[in-house]
Amino acid sequence: MTGTPITLFNDFVASTGPAYIKTKPEVINDAQIHRTYSLGSLMGGDRGMKEMFSGGSEIRFTTYFETGQRTRFHQPGATQNWAQPQKTVTGRAPWRYAISDMSWNLQAFEQNVGSSPDFQKYYDYKAQLERMPYVDIWDFLESHVWSEPDATEMETLAGGDLGKMYSIPAFINEWGNGLFGSGTSTAGLSAWTTIHGIDPASTVKGQNRFAQQSTVYSNAIVSNGDLIKSTTILGAFEKMWKKVHFEKPPSHGEAYSNPAYNSQQIFCSPEGQTAYTTALRASQDMFVIESRQDPAYPDPAFNFIPVKYVNALTTATLYPNNVTTVASSTDAIAEGTDATTGDRRGPRFYWTNSNYLYPAFHEDYFFARGGVREHFNDPDTFVVPIRLWGNLICTSRMRQGLVSPAADLYSGLYS
Repeated sequence: MTGTPITLFNDFVASTGPAYIKTKPEVINDAQIHRTYSLGSLMGGDRGMKEMFSGGSEIRFTTYFETGQRTRFHQPGATQNWAQPQKTVTGRAPWRYAISDMSWNLQAFEQNVGSSPDFQKYYDYKAQLERMPYVDIWDFLESHVWSEPDATEMETLAGGDLGKMYSIPAFINEWGNGLFGSGTSTAGLSAWTTIHGIDPASTVKGQNRFAQQSTVYSNAIVSNGDLIKSTTILGAFEKMWKKVHFEKPPSHGEAYSNPAYNSQQIFCSPEGQTAYTTALRASQDMFVIESRQDPAYPDPAFNFIPVKYVNALTTATLYPNNVTTVASSTDAIAEGTDATTGDRRGPRFYWTNSNYLYPAFHEDYFFARGGVREHFNDPDTFVVPIRLWGNLICTSRMRQGLVSPAADLYSGLYS
């Protein structure tokens, strides 16, 4: 029987996937870093989506930012000059590759399972092994999508040293031209000049319309009188709603992109959700909608768009440290940190439309498990690699937005 149990276990692991786990876990997972998963919100549920691709050298999409402006009035019989404007623009995203693994060794297996074949013990031990890499992958991705955008690693086709997926702030950020780190020093990260290969600083074919929407709030709500000011978070939200609101005309709607309002979500830090919830509670008698969004209201929303908190946004260094000039030599800062000039401490609110901002994965390498193999220099250790191929895609930046503080506001939230 020597070697038989570990051989059977290796075959068992190789022939069963994670869908096999259906029982209540016996081990509590307190290794989970994030309490919420914004990437999961972008790709799942009623408001999210993901695209699955089967191949290709890169991921591409086609868009246009302007028409040829050929429509005109004319008199009957007038001579016409025909034209065929070429206005389409192709965006591209390179494939990026992530890998994790689960492993076990002969000694640990014998201590946990024993020397006789027992498939229930195999199942229990396999379940424990599998939980860690899947939690680790999701936590890794969630941390990454709110990381500082690095143009060399994310935008270039070669992908620098590691080749990283895009992060959300690559598409939605506080830099005036929408190019993260442009004109500043951000801890050695290279500044952006294009996004998806599109130059938002260029007017050629209207590429400058590949840009996010932005609004600011300049007053914290401290009284009922402040609540109705257009300069509060509520006022900024109302302005942003109008900027990301698109309608179709009464005919030929097939020529227009789907507004997809049920795909909109607002992400913010826990402090940002607290500030917004405080605004909703400030004067409840002013709200006339059902439930009045009172203190017991569990999930705050604006115009039925959920406002969700993301733990990473409290400490993520995503904002310029100098807002008076782009020649700053200081690093980017977190939302709870006062900038060197132009203090702007306070919550940021990322308005996303996941019909146009979503993850794309290779259908054959979405959490794809490899075969069981021996470690190349340790015959007692066995490993299963887990692969994930894809990227984060933004096909329309004008349907995304950022609400930011114009001054040092809500600083008490961070103390």
